[in-house]
Amino acid sequence: MTGASCETRAPRHQLVDVYGFQVPTDIYYLHRGHTWAVPEDSGLVRVGLDAFSQKILGPADEVQLPEIGKTYYQDHVCLALFREGRKASIEAPVDGIITSINPRARQSPGLIHGDPYGEGWLFTVQPTNLPQNLDQLFYGDSNVTWIEQEAQRLLFILSTTVGAALPMGGVILDDVCGHYPRLTWRRLAKEFFLTNLIKDWKKR
Repeated sequence: MTGASCETRAPRHQLVDVYGFQVPTDIYYLHRGHTWAVPEDSGLVRVGLDAFSQKILGPADEVQLPEIGKTYYQDHVCLALFREGRKASIEAPVDGIITSINPRARQSPGLIHGDPYGEGWLFTVQPTNLPQNLDQLFYGDSNVTWIEQEAQRLLFILSTTVGAALPMGGVILDDVCGHYPRLTWRRLAKEFFLTNLIKDWKKR
């Protein structure tokens, strides 16, 4: 099973623009590793990547999704994006058992970049520790505040590393990695996507 038809409809959302990053403020919970989680009426949680991740890394050539039936834990690596042979590991936003994946995103990774909160969703999980997990995520106006902080951190890195300033209009360019290769894919992946990684696995 690679994603039941009843699970393939992406949720509706409200977005706020922050330096060109689209930030959801309604039903989405954001993880510090730039995944999102949406609890659904079915009891499952839908997971995807936020627009910040996509503007930094640019369009992926390949996405490695978790296996259905496997259990993953919040802050542990659950998927990866690949571009031109480079890999960015991504952390899970919640604990749970993978119940479905989005085959369209796996076959066409450009969907993740083009529609990260819609058709580019990645997988669903049966949560096993949801109340505690959600307490560790951002929600509502906190999503905007946090992405503002992340954008400022990115701008500082751009300024000090490549001498780049915010373009006119206050919008950070899409595909930061592609436009500023001196930043390096590895540095950006480590700086923004592995902030909570627990190296020594410990079952909760």
